[in-house]
Amino acid sequence: MGVTISIDLLSGVYDAADPEDPRRAEWPPHPARLYCALVAAARDETDRAALQWLERQDPPLIIAAGQAQETSRSGYVVVNAVSAKGGNQSHPGRTNGLRVRSSSIPAASTVRITWCEEAPAGAVEALDRMARRIPYLGRSTGIALVAAAAAADECPEELVVFEPCSLLDREHMVRIPYPGFLSELDSLFAADRQAWEASRYQPYRRRSAESAAPAETEAVIPSVYTELVTLRFSGLAPQASLTVPFTTALRKAVLAVAGDSAPAALHGHGADGRPHVAFLALPDVGGEYSDGHLLGLAVAVPDLPPAERRAVLAAVGGLRRGEVEGTMTLNVPPIGKVELLQPAEVYRPWGASPQRWRRGSRRWVSATPVVLDRFPKRPEAVEQEIRTGLRKVGLPEPLEIAISKEPLVRGAARIRPPDLPRRAQGRPYRHIAVTFDRRVSGPVLVGAGRYLGIGLLAPVGADDDR
Repeated sequence: MGVTISIDLLSGVYDAADPEDPRRAEWPPHPARLYCALVAAARDETDRAALQWLERQDPPLIIAAGQAQETSRSGYVVVNAVSAKGGNQSHPGRTNGLRVRSSSIPAASTVRITWCEEAPAGAVEALDRMARRIPYLGRSTGIALVAAAAAADECPEELVVFEPCSLLDREHMVRIPYPGFLSELDSLFAADRQAWEASRYQPYRRRSAESAAPAETEAVIPSVYTELVTLRFSGLAPQASLTVPFTTALRKAVLAVAGDSAPAALHGHGADGRPHVAFLALPDVGGEYSDGHLLGLAVAVPDLPPAERRAVLAAVGGLRRGEVEGTMTLNVPPIGKVELLQPAEVYRPWGASPQRWRRGSRRWVSATPVVLDRFPKRPEAVEQEIRTGLRKVGLPEPLEIAISKEPLVRGAARIRPPDLPRRAQGRPYRHIAVTFDRRVSGPVLVGAGRYLGIGLLAPVGADDDR
């Protein structure tokens, strides 16, 4: 029998915002948020041992209302950051900032999160002690009664089961605990940083009658990039031909924040043979009315040791302006200062969300052209060079490959030779479409310009779950 942590929302409201977009409400509740509340309620090593057992388990089932009404309210509050321009009358050095508070009103106020593995002796009791110390979940206005017990995943009629699934089938991207999560949270707390920086996401869907029975699921080849931090443009819609000026400016700004402590994967020196952090521009591509303008920027972070990963995320987060929540200013020569919003909106626009570029597909088409690593001696050797480039970044041998000097999907960028990264100029480049024998998760980056956003592929076709 597994472990179920029950949550009764005593006010009937779940006061929690989506970590990637505070203007949207979170539903269903994320297990990682519950785990963080348990960590805050832990008192001794017995509690921590139970938490370490919990983080090693497979992603849990979430049993909750299938529908929740989203509400929001806004107002000006005193910000925490101290500024020389502070104008608050009661708090010197601080100013007021507009905040939007989003909440969910579910059809039923009971939530159960179930881990199916049987717990070792004493773990359930420790989890229950911690759970009963939790006064609220989400914001402090979300008063909740929380308890843990050894129980099966029974689902009352008024609730539905949200279960882990493949990227192709996902309805929600949900933050979950993972091995090492407790240690990550300890490190972030010691550095006075936010818990969301340790987030990892798992695709979830509502359980259907067909999926209730165990079934083998097709393996998805993971991307070498485990995280994608997206930044949305505010009041700007540049063309994709400006990809490199934007990604170069973003890389320069992140490196400036990181300073001398920048890990090798960020600046690229001494990281030969390992994927580097990539800086991307996200175009509006693949839709019926896509016109190729850029929706935002992104930082793709490969699988790194925890200390390096924290350094990269801290450098990206360091771009935020203290007086305006979630806002960054980027100086892009010769365009000038550009405003970015972070966290980026997940669904509005869809093309600026991490899920747009991370989900699995068998068919991928270039949104920006792929720069060949070498100049082929014969025209017929171009395909072989592209196949070599696919293998170089860990992708399987494609079943089919199409190569063109023109875009192969609506909205794909038309790039001139001067628009390429400086080190890639003079090399041939092509648009490509590749089909694999299994699903590949993104982001997918190929070719000599991939670390500056040239060679970004988009999932399209029958596997596009948009």
